[in-house]
Amino acid sequence: MSNMHTFQRTFINHSKKILRQVHSMVFRPNDRIIWNFDEYLPPCNLTGSGAAPKKALVSYIVKPLLPCQGRRDTSTFSNNGIAQYIPRALNELGYSVDIVNYDNRKFIPTKKYDLFIGHTGINFENITEKLDSQCTKIYFSTGTYWKSWNLAEQSRRDDLQSRRGAQLPVDRFIGIDEEYANTAADGIICLGNDVAKETYSKFPSVVNINNAVFPDKYSIANKNFNAGRNNFLFFNGWGNVHKGLDLLLDAFTQLDQHLYVRQDIEPAFLKIYKKELTEYPNIHLVPFLEKPSKDFFSLMDTCNFIISPTCAEGQPGSVIECMAHGLIPLLSREANIDTKEFGLTFKENRAEEIISVVREVSQKPEAWYKDKSSQTLEEIRNYYTPEQFLKNMKSAVQTIVQNKSQTLTKTQNIT
Repeated sequence: MSNMHTFQRTFINHSKKILRQVHSMVFRPNDRIIWNFDEYLPPCNLTGSGAAPKKALVSYIVKPLLPCQGRRDTSTFSNNGIAQYIPRALNELGYSVDIVNYDNRKFIPTKKYDLFIGHTGINFENITEKLDSQCTKIYFSTGTYWKSWNLAEQSRRDDLQSRRGAQLPVDRFIGIDEEYANTAADGIICLGNDVAKETYSKFPSVVNINNAVFPDKYSIANKNFNAGRNNFLFFNGWGNVHKGLDLLLDAFTQLDQHLYVRQDIEPAFLKIYKKELTEYPNIHLVPFLEKPSKDFFSLMDTCNFIISPTCAEGQPGSVIECMAHGLIPLLSREANIDTKEFGLTFKENRAEEIISVVREVSQKPEAWYKDKSSQTLEEIRNYYTPEQFLKNMKSAVQTIVQNKSQTLTKTQNIT
């Protein structure tokens, strides 16, 4: 095939891709679908000179992929980056990918797919019951096993009731049963360390991978670590009790150190903790900050630590984001991030332990903060980059596909 012919073929494919994306944005506002995503397919698959691409279906998030490639969000990796890198991983493995929203209940697959990756229990069953038995089905989880998650959530709320006499409504409770999805899948890919993986121990094929963070131009080179020794950042998504803000407020009202809170406060939670949130001079509510921005970088400069006594996670992207800016992690075991020698994992999610740890780490020599911060940054560069996520996702998919193939071969040999 001539170079001109190859160029024309590529141009036509690119034009079709743009039209597909425009169709998704304009004509399917409520049931967004991207057909035949192939931006990262090897050139031989696009030109027809190699093997025809395999077909994959992904049920996750469509929106981050709707803008053209150069205009997509590269500020926050979870969940925007994940949504971009799963199809890319599949392309690089030789799959052309159709993508639907995880909450699209109307979608009915009409193609023959070689691979399906689904998320949550909302449409997993409706989709898998229409798929060929040869299709490899993977459940992608951004958290721990849903029953373990819900037990942890309820335990945290019961603990609050025993301390404060108030039972708040659940905030991050998983109300859609995921048991069918976990059981029907040929394998599970979950975010998190081995602790997260262990919650899926009753399922035969589970691969855990790390979350990631997009890099920016921030540097700790000129950071005043001595000034930040008493400053602790709580930076989290929604779910005040689930994430452990109540425990931190109970602790920091007994401390001189400062707690910076970047989380939306729920009205029911505010009724219980209004005094702590508004009357203590060492507790500061931080407004939403764009990343990257001067205000965001200023917050990273102000604090030496990211602190999170969450009760259940996969791996919180906001925590990894702060680690990528040199904040030393003080985390619950349930955050499912290995803190190794550069951070600290709480033995228990208790205010008393938080008080003890905060007092201890705020008394370290200045060189200790710089050293631990540098180690944290090195950990991020080695294990939490988009490139590493892509590599890990490809490896996880290949492992489960190979396991499925071996199982089918054994079954055929027996029959």
